[in-house]
Amino acid sequence: MDLVPGSLTGAWTIGPPCLVFVACAYFTRAPVARVLAALVSGAAVAGFNIAADVLAHQRGWWRYPGVDDRGFGPLVWYAGAGIGVSGLSLIAWRAHRRWGLTGTIVFLFALAAYGSTRDWTVSHVMRDLIVFGGGALPWIADYVAWLVCGSAAIAVQALLRGPPGRDAPRPRRTRREPRRDGLKKSSAGVD
Repeated sequence: MDLVPGSLTGAWTIGPPCLVFVACAYFTRAPVARVLAALVSGAAVAGFNIAADVLAHQRGWWRYPGVDDRGFGPLVWYAGAGIGVSGLSLIAWRAHRRWGLTGTIVFLFALAAYGSTRDWTVSHVMRDLIVFGGGALPWIADYVAWLVCGSAAIAVQALLRGPPGRDAPRPRRTRREPRRDGLKKSSAGVD
């Protein structure tokens, strides 16, 4: 299950989360400093994700069959998860700006629901990738792991950049209407 040199597995593992990050940074119109803080928060997400996987392996909640008894998957998985969740944390930043703490909490519960649903789907479609233990406890633990990882991304972003109200979103770019006299507008006031 580990990466093989010359294989494109790493690109498929990192590429989509990078696209998610870029899309979230663009569409939330986060300022550059907030985007960098979110990107750094990906390290915390990766760390908590590895810790959750090791704990889950020890408790028998879930395991990755292809990595033997190591307890966690290839590190590129965690890099991808960190990048993706840190990008999504920019949505939490906007939700907090708009709806306050309630927006952040709703975002975290939605992220955990998405993550657990995704993990359930992967465990049923790709049975050799992840195997969950029996009963409800593994799924509750998976949901909590997603909550913790999302909370870590939001907390690190807030520690590095301050509260969500500190940074205003970048202004929207608007199409400029052509001048009626046919002359070009000076570029002194361009966004």
